[in-house]
Amino acid sequence: MFKDQVIVITGAARGLGLGMAKRFARDGAQVVITDIDQVAGERSAQQLRSEGAAAQFAPLDVRDPAQSNALVEQLAREKGRLDVWVNNAGVAYKGPAETLPLNEWDQSIAVMLSGAFYCAQAAGRQMLAQGRGVIVNVASVGGYKYIEGRVAYSVPKAGVIMLTQALGIEWAKRGVRVVGIAPGVVMTEMVQKGIDEGTARLDLYERRTPMRRLGAVEEIAEAVYWLASDEASYVVAETMIVDGGWTAYQLF
Repeated sequence: MFKDQVIVITGAARGLGLGMAKRFARDGAQVVITDIDQVAGERSAQQLRSEGAAAQFAPLDVRDPAQSNALVEQLAREKGRLDVWVNNAGVAYKGPAETLPLNEWDQSIAVMLSGAFYCAQAAGRQMLAQGRGVIVNVASVGGYKYIEGRVAYSVPKAGVIMLTQALGIEWAKRGVRVVGIAPGVVMTEMVQKGIDEGTARLDLYERRTPMRRLGAVEEIAEAVYWLASDEASYVVAETMIVDGGWTAYQLF
């Protein structure tokens, strides 16, 4: 259903974003991988092209609204449309709130909350002009249930959940759906790094999740695919939790 549609995914050089890019590409979409890491982004786009997908890389620092505006304008000129934009870019700083370096707090807000707004604003203007489009914001269960030592991650993700409601309500009547997804713990490079560094424990993650396992990248990508599709046409201003039961579970 996404054949030839233009899909932009931020932070898609690896992890969840790359998994989403692969899912949309499999459906024949024109996928635009964006990331601040140009080497990894180019490599991922090339990987998709080698598998027969229509994929390209566009460097993007979501903290700079001029860059997202320029990218949207470029895509409108070159492709004449923008169908789906996924705000996935993120960072993960951990540490006690009282000693958290201010630059880590500032970067977390800039990338995950302000960056999501800047990109949604740029994409939204084009979609509103078209009269259609979908924006998917990637939040987290951390935006609903706080985990100690994650203040720099949970607070902006909670903001993303409200941003989804705000933009979803404002733009719904004009043909643009804004929705969100809140993944639980998924085995990505970022999570593996935390486990390797000792700031996270796999056994505790598994115990905390009622399904007793971490999520797979493909499971989150499939949920984003559905949210962006016409099958979810009456879903708006909502953030769907995909977490193996994490948020509902009250014990540890």
